[in-house]
Amino acid sequence: MAAAEKGHVSRLKLLIDVAREGSTEKRADLLREITDVFMAAPDRYTSTEMQHFDVILSKVTESVEIALRAEIAEKLADTPNAPKNLIRQLAHDEILVAQPVLERSAALTEDDLIRVIRQRTQDHMKAISRRREVPETVSAELVDRGDKEVLVTLAENKGARFSGETMTKLVEHSRTLPDLQTPLTERYDLPPHLLTQMYFFVSSALKREILRRSDLLDPALIDEAIEGNRAKIMKHAVEHAQNDYSTARKYVEDKIKAGFLNETLLKELVESRRSTEFLLAFAHHVGVDTSTAQRILQDKSFESLAIACRAAGLERSTFAKIVFGIQRGQDEQQKALRILDLYLKVPQEAAERVMRFWRVRTETPAVEKPKQKSIHSIVDRVAAQR
Repeated sequence: MAAAEKGHVSRLKLLIDVAREGSTEKRADLLREITDVFMAAPDRYTSTEMQHFDVILSKVTESVEIALRAEIAEKLADTPNAPKNLIRQLAHDEILVAQPVLERSAALTEDDLIRVIRQRTQDHMKAISRRREVPETVSAELVDRGDKEVLVTLAENKGARFSGETMTKLVEHSRTLPDLQTPLTERYDLPPHLLTQMYFFVSSALKREILRRSDLLDPALIDEAIEGNRAKIMKHAVEHAQNDYSTARKYVEDKIKAGFLNETLLKELVESRRSTEFLLAFAHHVGVDTSTAQRILQDKSFESLAIACRAAGLERSTFAKIVFGIQRGQDEQQKALRILDLYLKVPQEAAERVMRFWRVRTETPAVEKPKQKSIHSIVDRVAAQR
């Protein structure tokens, strides 16, 4: 009998012995042995032999203790052509067993991973989110179903890929999950318009990181975006707008046509608490759409408002009127007083550069440009130069 044929027979005999063995201890020893036999030369087996390995090992593995299942999973996790059914079975097992397979096995397809996400636990999802590469379809499922730990782990994984829709969902989650904000701002595949949105609800430290990247944009395309935004301002619906939005829009349009949309009008609208008219007028005056204007006005640090007003050349008195018109509590009042001290120390040209970043919409691509500093960094640098 040829050596290859003898080897074939001996491997089949081992499989048969494993299947027939009634003793738990002996079955465990035989399972380890046949796994080691497979691992010694996983590329040399015929398709028939692979089927035998798969069917018998899958069945026997079901009935052994969890420690042995975990041992088998660890051995097979780095084998690309591991028995398919056995790998799927291990991936659906308890997390102690499933983790190495979910984190490392190339034998699992995207459909296999999605099935685990839909049927198993958050721990299983977290293991999948650590894979060296996470395809867009798998990331989408994780973002839809994962808890905070899953989302943060996924965002920290530089091998994870996201569609535009999935990245938008992650940014929305980050509004209420502060732990998600840092890994997102550190991702260079985060589109500029989503990075811009995050500026308005992250910490001051992350604001500085976002502004550090605010010059990664093509100036010519940004100029087009500025003009485009001015044309769109009166067409966009305002979130949570009052019922008299149409009247407010007509009022502001008339002021624009008459050339009366100026600082005096902004102050009058703040004093009279005509919030919808003020929002529309402010958006047009600083050159952003109404959604961005809302985020600027809702930034409780008032940094965004200071940058927008300084870039538009508003007087300090106008800025103060707006700040104290929208601030609500004692804590916000203290922040307002601090930002007033900084206002005139911010060079207008630096504020304009930041505003150019905020005016960019989804369609604007990014290119490498010099780095931009935050409002506090700008002030510190100017003071040092005096």
